Amino acid sequence: MLAGTDSALRRQWVVIGAHFDHINLDMVGRLRNDRLIVYGVATAPEFPGILDSANAGRVKIFAQGDGFGPSDQSSFYAKNIPVLFFFTDLHEDYHRATDDVDKINAAGEDTVARIAERVIRDLANRPARVTFVRAATAAPATASGEGTDVYFGSIPDMAAGDIKGERLTGITPGSPAEKGGLQAGDVVVEFGGLPVTDLTTYSQALFAHKPGDVVPVVVVRAGQRLTLSVTLGKRGG
Repeated sequence: MLAGTDSALRRQWVVIGAHFDHINLDMVGRLRNDRLIVYGVATAPEFPGILDSANAGRVKIFAQGDGFGPSDQSSFYAKNIPVLFFFTDLHEDYHRATDDVDKINAAGEDTVARIAERVIRDLANRPARVTFVRAATAAPATASGEGTDVYFGSIPDMAAGDIKGERLTGITPGSPAEKGGLQAGDVVVEFGGLPVTDLTTYSQALFAHKPGDVVPVVVVRAGQRLTLSVTLGKRGG
């Protein structure tokens, strides 16, 4: 049973026997608008059909092909193991004291767990393991911000892989991003003079700065290109 705050909702299943596949559930407690992100769908050609059958129209699945992603399945994928990573996206309470149990969507969490269970049963009952495929996307450069305390206050859309830039699903109240005029739905295309094409380049551009830096942030909002000025803050400050 999964329980606790969303940041703590992490369970991993490894199916061992005739198969060796890694299934990871990390932050699955905030299902919103029936929108489920699944990384690693292109790491085995059998995965799309397995996932579609397990879902049976219960939720809208945003499939991310690459096995690399912001959780523990990446190390398994790097060892040529097929992976799936279930994730209900970031939110403004991520790694904050406000991420409390009352904000868990228990029914949504149950839905995600049931879909994952069906995937695991399918994998376990197959006569042979699924076929590993190395997706075209290379291992991402480190973009976690480890070692830096710079703070912006945006909530990236982790499923917006078809957009050139990084779409923001939310802005943390009182954050540098909010004070600088950014809004949910903005697509960041430049940060501090660096082009932004996806989450990795967005993170790299952010973490290249330090608290107190004043940076121009170029966004596309309702089809219009806007340049905003943001004074970056200090995480925990």
